[in-house]
Amino acid sequence: MGTVRDLRRALAAAALVGLAAVAPLQLATGGGSPAGAEVTYDACGVVTTKADGSSWSCSYVDNFDGRSLDPAKWITQSTAVTGFRSGQTCFTTSDKNIKVRKGALELIALALPGKFTCKSPTGDFTTKYTGGMVGTRGKFSQTYGKFEVRAKFPTARTSGVHGGFWMFPLNLKYGPWPASGEIDVAEWWSHEPTLVLPSLHYKGRDYLVDSGWNCRVADVSQFHTYTVDWQPSAISFFIDGTLCFTRTPDPDAPLVAPQPFDHPFSMILNMGVGTEGGQNAITASTPLPATFFVDYAKAWK
Repeated sequence: MGTVRDLRRALAAAALVGLAAVAPLQLATGGGSPAGAEVTYDACGVVTTKADGSSWSCSYVDNFDGRSLDPAKWITQSTAVTGFRSGQTCFTTSDKNIKVRKGALELIALALPGKFTCKSPTGDFTTKYTGGMVGTRGKFSQTYGKFEVRAKFPTARTSGVHGGFWMFPLNLKYGPWPASGEIDVAEWWSHEPTLVLPSLHYKGRDYLVDSGWNCRVADVSQFHTYTVDWQPSAISFFIDGTLCFTRTPDPDAPLVAPQPFDHPFSMILNMGVGTEGGQNAITASTPLPATFFVDYAKAWK
């Protein structure tokens, strides 16, 4: 891993200028590879091959090697501005909830000493919990391709913590949620800590067949890769490179597959807390702070 990380740091400056301008590098392999064998690298790392034999092309990468979130690649979510909330979470742009350090993004769910009013254009609410959310809306979006994070979830093993990696339409082409689609690549709840759930949300969704209930990880508090390969024919999800779920959406009429998954989506990362009730209820015994660490976020086309 060290070789790839060193290389990607060397390419970071060029990647910021424009990924399209970064020419792949040819490096000879070692460790017993056949004479003349080569491995190709680009800004995302090792260039891999698609099922049709062509190469994946890096379209987005952030290795979080700086000291703060890159505003050219991400926007921060604030409940006070957009009204978006998750459970009892008031999302803020504070560096107590969003940090970049030691080569990783940290999204942190916190419990404050006392309750406060979380301002929201959709209705203020009272809570004591804050969280962090970032997304690429307005910075990067793409229709089809491969999207991946290397990340580790909190150590919480009781109810109350919720977050993950998901994708949302750049524009509501087919109408308000869920009509225009949502792709959850790795959604996690601390009350069922081995389940890292991929799901498709759209009109016509079947709860049983549009989520990957077998996508499980023994220890989510260690780094793993969570990947979606989104194609017109099917949307497939992988953990550490192993396929755990694939689905061809079956939308309600008048839409037909691949609708509504046929227009640009952006990437979102978040960490917060659960609701007041239910299986993942936030309680006084929920271990906080809880941190979602992301080593990198990448996309290919």
